[in-house]
Parts: sequence; C-alpha cells; structure tokens
Amino acid sequence: MKRFLSTSDPKLLFTRRAAIIAGAQAIGGTVLLGRLGYLGIFRSPHYRTLADGNRIKLHILLPKRGIIYDRHGQELAGNISSYRLTLIPAQIENLAESLFNISQQLNLDQKTVKTILKDIKKYPKFTPYVIKHYLSWEEVCKIEVNLPELPGIDIEAGYQRFYIDSQPFAHLIGYVQAPSDKDNADQQLASLSDYRIGKVGVEKSFQSTLQGVAGYKEVEVNAKRQIVRENKKYESQHGQPLNLSISSPLQKFVYERLQQVESASVVTMDMLTGEVLSLVSSPSYDTNLFVNGIPQKNWVALQKSPYRALTNKAIHGLYEPGSTFKMAVLLAGLESGKLDPNFQTFCQGYIEVANHRFHCVCRGGHGLVDLKRSLQVSCDVYFYEIAQKIGVETLTSMAKKLGLGDKTNIEMPAERSGLVPSKLWKLEKQNQRWHVGDTILLSIGQGPLLATPLQLAQMMSRLLTGKKVVPTIQKKNSSNLISFADCSFNSRYLALIKEGIDSVVNEVSGTSYHARINIPGWEMGGKTGTAQVRRITKLERETRILRNEELAWRERDHAIFVGYAPVHQPRYVTAVVVEHGGWGSVVAAPIGRDVLLKTQEVMTL
Repeated sequence: MKRFLSTSDPKLLFTRRAAIIAGAQAIGGTVLLGRLGYLGIFRSPHYRTLADGNRIKLHILLPKRGIIYDRHGQELAGNISSYRLTLIPAQIENLAESLFNISQQLNLDQKTVKTILKDIKKYPKFTPYVIKHYLSWEEVCKIEVNLPELPGIDIEAGYQRFYIDSQPFAHLIGYVQAPSDKDNADQQLASLSDYRIGKVGVEKSFQSTLQGVAGYKEVEVNAKRQIVRENKKYESQHGQPLNLSISSPLQKFVYERLQQVESASVVTMDMLTGEVLSLVSSPSYDTNLFVNGIPQKNWVALQKSPYRALTNKAIHGLYEPGSTFKMAVLLAGLESGKLDPNFQTFCQGYIEVANHRFHCVCRGGHGLVDLKRSLQVSCDVYFYEIAQKIGVETLTSMAKKLGLGDKTNIEMPAERSGLVPSKLWKLEKQNQRWHVGDTILLSIGQGPLLATPLQLAQMMSRLLTGKKVVPTIQKKNSSNLISFADCSFNSRYLALIKEGIDSVVNEVSGTSYHARINIPGWEMGGKTGTAQVRRITKLERETRILRNEELAWRERDHAIFVGYAPVHQPRYVTAVVVEHGGWGSVVAAPIGRDVLLKTQEVMTL
C-alpha cells in the first residue's frame, strides 16, 4: 500500500506558507521596483519640477508706466523713485506680531494695521505685499537697523506714478489705482499689491499703451523660504510714451481762470485738426491722492461736493445749449429752403401760439429783426417764427449733422451722447405727442435738448469749416481739413451765419460787445447762451422776474458761450459752460475771450 502524506503534517503546512509568502514578496518587490523605476525614469521631470517649485520662486517685475507729455513735450504724468516697505507672509510666523513691531517704528495706528491684516489675505502668501509707500529717509534708516529682527520684511526701491500740476489736468489725465474685482485686469499682475491700472481719463483709455510688459526674476529659497540667491532676471519693458494734443500753459491758464466761479468747464479746439488744446473741469482734485488709496476724509469731501468735483463736466456734463443752438436753427432753415435769407419779422417781446404766450429775452421787443440781427441781439421771437416754418424734423436732422445727440468718440472714457429730442422720442419716453410748442422751445435751445461742452465746440467747428470735424486728444502731425469729410453745406449760408455771430461780439449792439478782443488780427466771434434751470412763473412775469443773484445757486441759469478766433481766419474754437453762472453774455463770454486770447498767444509762440 502506498503511503500518503497527511495534510495535517506541520512540516508540509510550513513549506506551503513559506512558498506563498515568498511569492507575495517577489510580486510586491517586482511592483515596488517597477514603481520606483517608473517614478525615477518616466516621472522624474514632473517631480523635479515640483521640487524646483518649492525651491525656486518667480518674482514679477512691474514695468515703469509710460510717460504722458503735452503737445510741447512737457511731462504731465511720470514715475518717481521711491522706497516702500514690503513683507512676504509665507516667511513670517506671527504676522500680527511683526506688523505690531513695524507699526511702532512707522507710527501706524491700529486701524491701519487691522486693514493691512485683512487686505493681505487677498494676495498669494509668497508675493511681496506693500505695507507702506513713499518711505522717508528717516523711516528707511529706522527699518534698516532692525531688519535682522524682522524676517520676511524688506525695503524695496521702486517707482510710483506721479502727476505734475495734478489739479488742472485731473479730469483729463485721470489717475491709476489698484484694480478691483470689476476691472478687466491681468490676473497675474493683479495679484501684486503694488500693481496699478488706469481708472479714469487717458490713463484708462490708453491703459494697454502705457502699462508696458512685466518682467520677472527667478530666486532660490531655502527650507525657511528665505532667498539665498538670484538665478535669472528678465527685465520688464517700459510702457510707451503718450503725446497729447493739450497745451500745458493753456490748460493751466484756463484752470486758474475758472477758479473765479463755483463750477464750470471749458473745451478749446484747433478746428483745422480737431486737436483738443484744453479740456478743463472745475472744481478739481489732487490725483496723486488716489495712487495708493485716497484717505477716507478726502474721499467723503469729494463725494459731498455740491459742485461735482469728481465729474468731468467737459464730456460728462449735459446742458441745454440755449441760444448757442440758434446758429444750427438758421442753418437748418437755410439748407432746407424753408427759410428765405432775407426773412424779417417784428419782435414785440412775445408771440402767441396755440393760446400760449412765448416770451422773448427782451421784454420790450427788438422791433424789426433780420437774420444777422437775430443772432446779434439773440431775438427769441425771430426763431419762434422760423421754427414753425421749418418743423422739428428739419431741426433735429441738422442737430445730428453738427454732432449733437451722438458721442464725439474722443479717446476718453465715460463720454455721454447728449440728447436730440424727436416726435418718436417723446412718444416713447413721455407717452405724449409732439406739439408746436415743443418745436418753439427747441428753436432757442431749451427743453429736453442736451449737449456736452465738447459737443458744442464740435458744433461750432463744423459750422465754421463746413467739415465733419472730429475732436481728438492725441497730437497730430498735419494741420489740414482734407482728412475730414465734407458736410455739403452751402458756403454762402455759412458765411451769413458767420457774419451774424461776428457781430455778436464786434458790433455795439451785440450781446457780447463788452467782452470783445481789441487786439488787431486777434478779434473773436461767438454766440452766448443762457439756459434756464427753473420755470419762470406767471406771477413773476406780471410783477418782476427775479435776478440770478437773488436766487439760490442751484436755481440760477447756466451761462454758456461758444466762440472762435481769429475772426478773419477762424482756427481756434472754445466752448464755455458755467454752471448756474447766470447770463452767458455777462459770465461766460468774458471767460471765452480770455481763453481765446491766451490760446492765440500760446499757439503762435
């Protein structure tokens, strides 16, 4: 009989278990070696990159922002060297304690420290965060002495945006500021606490030109995240310079001139090129306050200003053009053939239309008025009469041709288009039909008709040249009108209107004769306007209409003047709007005279 081994034999069980364990170990060893081989050979670049990522860091180098110059090559916005105190959160064990120590040396109050602690969480931990800009030399020395005891704290030399004569140019140039979540900023650059972008003015509209291209440096850090060496450095590329059409001497002169009134704006243009020579809104503010965060008290004061200091009234302010629109009304009538150039009417101080009395600016009447005299004395009745002849469609069509109701598309943000009302507009917006009384009010630049000072300057430029002049803030190298399309206006009609507005200033009975320029060859022409901001009651007309100086500031009329010089060969045009200034001939015309006089002086040097 064959003898069989029992499965319960201890020796046999041990041998089988040993074989299983040995097999498992062999398989495990093979898998482990295979994994090590895979990681060491195939995945080596990946893990080497991760290791380098812990050891090597990139510091972005922000470029210098492009310099902004005026037309004469004078610097308006540049960059100044400065020292700033930075910290790298990843290198600091106790951030609150480090900030407390810093605050003792820089006299930072607890509110500022709390703000920094809150704000610093928005940025990457290894990115330098700027604690304070513009360190004085005394502060630099204090910090330098204590730097060994302040890990993660450093003093960096850098550049800050700086605006020369900031207030005269505030609304034009604007300012830079740290980007917000609403801004379409480069996310990598936005992670830097000292990154700034243009927020308003040409700083915003030319952001891509002025910003430049960032560089970087590659640094090696140790286990404590301290920088031990710099490996590579790629310099940033500075932003491109920007040459504006603005004349700095003229801009500053206009700004100082406007300090005599509460709130105003002035635009001056070269009508041959479309170049804007001055664009001023007053009151103004110091743009340098915004670069590193405007103090709360300053911000509140600007927001509460009754004169809208933060608003660029030259392109954002909307006003009824008043009698300055009368030039457009005459051209509309003449071009349509509905107005005879020899038309005359008798002004008795008012006109009755549809059981309503429309009053003239002269309560006693102007007597017999023709086309030239209608502009010279600004007779409302003359325009009431021709408004009924030509109709609203003819008026609105001409207004559009002269640039009203549409943006000029000047290279600045936040420009408003204004408003040229029509029958359809009134029906859609007010659910009312258009009446003849609406056309009559429109003929003297009143009612819902609205324009910016820049649009008024463009309107005058087109009236004088017959070309579709378009304003620009950039300096041009040529000075001819060929680049502008023709408006196809009858030159004879343009000459008739020009004769009328020349007489406004240069003939004794003209509304602005007192504001004329007496220098031969430098004389100006122009048209005044007074835009009512309140309705004159029937009782006032029957008794006595209150003078502007008797009213609260906000209830006074807007004073407007649109003028040009020199009369014999028009080239420079200016639009002046003084908010609640009163009569255009009394307040705005003298400002226009001074501006046109200075313009000719500056531009002929």
